[in-house]
Amino acid sequence: MEQLYKHNRIEIAQSKRRLELNYRVENALTNQSVELNIKHTHHSYVKAAQRGIDAKRISTALEYGENFYRQGLVFYVLGEDNIPDYLLKERKKLQNTVVIVSGDTNEVITCYRSKKAPGRIKRKSKILHTGAQMRQAESCRTFSC
Repeated sequence: MEQLYKHNRIEIAQSKRRLELNYRVENALTNQSVELNIKHTHHSYVKAAQRGIDAKRISTALEYGENFYRQGLVFYVLGEDNIPDYLLKERKKLQNTVVIVSGDTNEVITCYRSKKAPGRIKRKSKILHTGAQMRQAESCRTFSC
């Protein structure tokens, strides 16, 4: 079977409190390519360091993880079945890694590990309700707007 898309990781530039992941994705049929630039937020950088999730795990989750679109975010879940054969030795460290990326800005918001992530993400509402929206809905129920 001919490979339609080829993923070439260009670089992982990591400096103090900053991480950038740059990818180049090429379509073999049309000879077109797209470059993706993903950056860390300060929160995600701190949480990744606290949770022991390094740049290699994040880039592996982004490249091979199953993606779910919910609440304006993209959830990349790296399950056991998504890990490529050449990374089998690191399976325990990589499996169940979740990386949440903003749908608008391509920034990693946070990352964590969870065995039940796919089920919980699928049950999330498709729209993110803010505190103000919830209070307004509650007041309308109380005062019958």
